Amino acid sequence: MIVHALLAATLLSVIPVHGVVLDTFPDGSAIVRTDVVPEMLPSQIRHYRLAPVVRLRANVGIDALLDVSTRPWTLREAAPAAPFVPGLPDPGRVVPVDLGSAMPKARLVNQDGGLVQLDRAFRDKTLLLSFIFTRCPDRTLCPAISGKFAFLQAHLDRKRFALAEITLDPQYDSPAVLRNYGARYGAQAGSWTLLTGTGSVLAHLLNEFGISSLRVSTSNFLHDDKLFIVTPAGRVADIVETGGWDPQGVLAQAREVAGLANNPFERFKLALVAEAIAVCGGSEFAGIALLELTLFTLLTVVALVGLWTVARVLWAKEGH
Repeated sequence: MIVHALLAATLLSVIPVHGVVLDTFPDGSAIVRTDVVPEMLPSQIRHYRLAPVVRLRANVGIDALLDVSTRPWTLREAAPAAPFVPGLPDPGRVVPVDLGSAMPKARLVNQDGGLVQLDRAFRDKTLLLSFIFTRCPDRTLCPAISGKFAFLQAHLDRKRFALAEITLDPQYDSPAVLRNYGARYGAQAGSWTLLTGTGSVLAHLLNEFGISSLRVSTSNFLHDDKLFIVTPAGRVADIVETGGWDPQGVLAQAREVAGLANNPFERFKLALVAEAIAVCGGSEFAGIALLELTLFTLLTVVALVGLWTVARVLWAKEGH
């Protein structure tokens, strides 16, 4: 099991890790106990190089990017950090992402262990970005979002569009876990990127995007299901506030943002659902129910007006 995990690790460039410093040395290296990296590495105590060299104290928690291609292994960008804890976003600590905002700067790791600079990696493409976690037990939430991403991947030109999902669970969703998760949905390299990172980086990013993430068990979260559509210039063009979005509507809206021909009726329906949910205070179920009731009422009114018009014509003929 450990040998298999180590072999998997060596196939990747970097691995986000959290650990505790046990001892330090004058050359800037350190003895660190790192946590388990699911499907990749066991918890272990090792002597690591630090790059760049930072002065750390014993018994301090750290986040870092582990590079196993060096001897000894290297902890890159090591910084003091507490373990990742999900929670409500704190907009007071960041500049919140909103319509028109530039994508925030964040150094993340994709499913293949490659470094991804979020604000630059998807430039020149229209990006669709959402947040998921691989252990999500509710088939109507994260699995449904990923299933809709699979639909979008099949219907969008990879030369002009990109899909990205960021994990809400960096303690479990290692690059290898994300790679296996993406494979279940047919995620293709260069088209659909799954992203993780150190706990401290992701906590900051969730604050920026305004994503709530509340742990309800050791393996389950309640969280927001926002979808962000980002222009090729790297600015947020649209925010869909519900994970229950219709893929046809999002497909049309993405093509609109990209300046391509699209179905305006699908975009209209997407906007109607979003407005209905906003009126209902963010409740997706209530919003969709309100929209259905409104549409039913409108159709009923149209039908009654049509019947009244026909009746008037018939009465007029009988009068003659």
